[in-house]
This record gives sequence, structure tokens and C-alpha cells, in this order.
Amino acid sequence: MRHLVSVLFLLFSIVSEPFAQSNHDNSAITPPLKPPFFFAGDFGELRSSHFHSGLDFRTQGRTGIAVFAVKDGYISRIGISPTGYGNVLYMNHGDGTTSVYGHLERFHPKIELYLRNEQYDRETFQINLTPLSGKFQFKRGDIIAWSGNTGSSGGPHLHFEIRDTHSEQALNPIFYKFGITDNSPPKIIALYVYPQNEKTTIGHDRTKKRFEAIAVPGGYRLKNNTPLEINGEVGFGIQAEDFFNGTGLKCGIYSAILYVDKKEMFGFKMDKVSFDDARYANAQGDFEEHILANRWVERLFKFPGNYLAIYHPENSTGLLTIETNQKHECEIIVTDAFTNKTSLKFTTAHKKYPLTETKRSFTQEFYFDQSNIFENENIRINMPKGALYENIKFTWSSGIVPTGCYTDLQQVHSMYTPVHIPYSLSIKCLQIPESLLAKSCIVLVDPIKGKKSSIGGDYSNGWITAKTNLFGSFSVAVDQTAPLITPLSIKEGKNLTDTKKIQFRITDNLSGIKSYRGEIDGKWVLFEYDEKSAIITYTFDKQRMTFGKSHLLRLVVIDNRDNSSEYKAILYK
Repeated sequence: MRHLVSVLFLLFSIVSEPFAQSNHDNSAITPPLKPPFFFAGDFGELRSSHFHSGLDFRTQGRTGIAVFAVKDGYISRIGISPTGYGNVLYMNHGDGTTSVYGHLERFHPKIELYLRNEQYDRETFQINLTPLSGKFQFKRGDIIAWSGNTGSSGGPHLHFEIRDTHSEQALNPIFYKFGITDNSPPKIIALYVYPQNEKTTIGHDRTKKRFEAIAVPGGYRLKNNTPLEINGEVGFGIQAEDFFNGTGLKCGIYSAILYVDKKEMFGFKMDKVSFDDARYANAQGDFEEHILANRWVERLFKFPGNYLAIYHPENSTGLLTIETNQKHECEIIVTDAFTNKTSLKFTTAHKKYPLTETKRSFTQEFYFDQSNIFENENIRINMPKGALYENIKFTWSSGIVPTGCYTDLQQVHSMYTPVHIPYSLSIKCLQIPESLLAKSCIVLVDPIKGKKSSIGGDYSNGWITAKTNLFGSFSVAVDQTAPLITPLSIKEGKNLTDTKKIQFRITDNLSGIKSYRGEIDGKWVLFEYDEKSAIITYTFDKQRMTFGKSHLLRLVVIDNRDNSSEYKAILYK
């Protein structure tokens, strides 16, 4: 442990040979936390339907650790949300950059006072504020907040970003010198090979293949150290991970480049990410592999409908065609943001095995560069241009009515195919009684467990229509059940003289929580909502209520189909 701390405790050391291009001042900045630094997430690594846009600093499982301004500047935005970044601060600096601090527990007292007043004036917990530029100014190294676990955080940590203020693109924070160093190269786990059409073969069949890699002096080779037998056009993918100085803290990779016969063919670098392009992570990564095997695989070829600007050469697709008598020496060089690198070398050889022709049945062709419509008497699908990354052989089928639903199961293509932007899905629902139409919603049905999750929808003329960016199994269900309010720290007539806060768990069976409102003696009070735990918390505020008497507490919770529940209690405080 002492060795680990000594390795990471590198106050104000210089990052080793940064090679990202930036128009901003990359001189040393104050770290947002005191070292030593431990990381749970790196910039640009693949996440579910997005790229990670910053660095995640671990806080040893604790909250309430001081967070510092990394440069002089002013608070330009304050955000509070039960999801996403949770409690977040945005700080503008004079060099055209903005620093972002997410999942905070609480803010500097003067920010906290301003925030609470605004929340009470607007009677809302979730809020976004843009104070005047001179209102909250801080110097480099000032405490601006304390770390927490709010929003969609998977555990206590600080999410930290550097953005270009004008474009709001996230920049790789590693290239700002604030005491992070690393001299351990990434680790390569496996190579993936993807057939690009129905005539391509890889070995004895036409499906994608995974080949495990093993470490050898100078890099990696495939475990089965023989040429890959390929006929036709293929693309490659790499499963690799980066570890900061062997700490075991796994992060994503910064760059991977494919060389064929010593010529650079295709690669990517994660210098910056536009939030408008975040969902292209589903095209850069192997979406199917992540769902099925929980593996992050970076593609080294480009779908025609992928418009990310991270690739080079710009005119290359990364696809390789292997024909008669052809043999290629290939190398994939994987690099982290500190220029530590490793490589995987492998050989491809042309080999065509006699395979039986298989005809794949499908409903109709869908094209990535145009809108696509499919409809029959039970379902309507309208996909806008740009919803797909590549042309697909779209499939649809219907099945029996799922338990608790009102319409036949509508199998819309494959859940393993990613969708970039939402499409319109309409399902005929004449079977639902008129009195229940306002309570109906389209649901995504888990094919194995049968669990239903609502995607919403509006009813009109016998059809219910919703927007979704998922393929899968759909039906229509009805939500007549009011949300459940479970008191965690209160009951009727309870004396709360020594109690600082009260909590409730609020849950819903299907359509989800739309809103909640808490009142004491008829006045709105601030219940903070943590969606991941489904807990709302009110901290008694002596400035806004009179202590030493009985009070009437009232809490109303409404779901997305307007079913409501109410909780009332007399308490003494």
C-alpha cells in the first residue's frame, strides 16, 4: 500500500509528453481534490450509449471531501438533478475553458444559500441556474464544494471535466498538468473480426469471431498463433484496457491504430468529445458484445452512418478485403494518454472453405441515409434519417400477448442493433377499455424475465404512439396503480425534536414517478430526490418553519399516468 501511495502521490508533476492538440493553456492547474489520486473512469472510454466526458476521481467510498477550483474563475451554472451529474457546478475561466464538478454532496455556503432561495422561490428541487458572472468568483485552490454521490453516480466519487466554453466540447483533462502520471502501457485482451457481408467467411463460418490475446516480449500475439483464415471483406475490433501504474483501476484506452503491411489503415484518438455526438459510442463500440458479454470492444472500422470526428485517415473506412492468394501482416498499436503503448501483431491469410449458402429472411431493407417506414394493421414504425449507423435487413414478427398486457407482442428487429436517434412506434390497441386508455403506455418487454418497462406514449384513434431509441419486444400495458409512499423515519404523532431530517421511499410499478410535492403546514418544503435509491429527504429548516410545535406534513406523489398517492401525518418539531 505504501508503494501504491508513493507512486500516485505526485503533486504537481508534469504529464509525460502530452500529444493532444489544444488551443487552450495546458499549464499546470490545481487538482480538484488533494492527492493521492485514484481513478474509476478515464476520458473517452465507452459507457452505455455515451462516451465518458471526463475523469472520475475515487473518494475511497466517502462523501464530503473538499473540492477545489482548478483555476481562477466564476460559477457560470449550478445544476441539481436526481439523475445525470446530480449536484454539479460549472466554472468559467479566462482562457476559454470551463471546468465541471459533478455528483457533489453540497456547495460552498454562499452558493448553497443562493441555491436554496431559488429552489424555494420556484418550489422545485430539480433546477438549473446561471448566476451573473460576477456573483460567485473563486481563486485557484479555493474550496467550491464537497464531493458526493448524487445523480446517476454508481458510488461516491468526483466527476471532473474540462470543456471548451464556446463549443461546450469536452476536452481530455489528462493533458492539463495537475499531478497525474502513468508509465504502464494498456493491456490487450482480445481481437475481434467482423464479416462485412453475407459472402465473407472467417474460418469455417460467416459470423464475427473473438480471438484471445496473450502477452509476449514486446507486445501481444493471438493465443492461437496461426494466420486468420478469411475470405472477403472484414473489419477489426480490439478489446483493451488501461491501468494507471498497475493499480488495478481499469480505464478505457486513448488511441488505437490499425496497420496493414506496415501502412496505417485506420485509427482513433480521444482528444475531445462533443455532447451532440455522445451516442455515437454505440457505433464506435460493439453494442451487441456489451449487452451479451458486458465487454467493451472498440471498432477499428467505421459504419457509414457514424459521423464522429475522432478517426484518421479521414477518408478510410478501416475495412480490409482479403482475396485469392493474399496474405497480410497486421498490427494494432494501442496507446494511453501518456504515450505508453503496446501492440498486437497477427497475420491474415486467404482461405475459402466450402460453406452451404444460407438465406436470411427479413421483412424489408432499412437504409441509414434515408427515412424508413414499416406498417401493417397492428404496428407503425417511422424511423427518421440518421437513426441507423448502417443499412439493415429489418425484421418484424408478432407473438402472443404477454402477461399483464393488452396487445400481441411486437418483435421489432433485434435488441442488439443500436439506434442513434428516437423513432416513432405506434401499436394498435382496440382491446383496451375506453376508461383505461388514458392509463395505457407502450412497454418494452424483457424477452427472458418478462419484466416490463414503460416508454410512455399518447393515445389517438385506436393507436398509441411513443418515441424510443431501442429495438426489442413491445406491447401495451395499463398503469392504474398509484405510486407507493413508504415512510422511513416518521409516523403519525412522532416527536422529532432531535431529528434533523425525514425520509420517504417513493416507487411506482410501471410508468415511473412524474412529480412529488411535500408541504408542512400548507407551505412547500424542499425534498431532495435520489432516483437511484428512490429516496426523498427533507432536512428541517429553522429559517422557514417554527420549531417547538405540532405540524401537518403532506406529501403527494404522481406517476406518469397521473395516478397519485398522498401521505399525511402530524409531527412535533
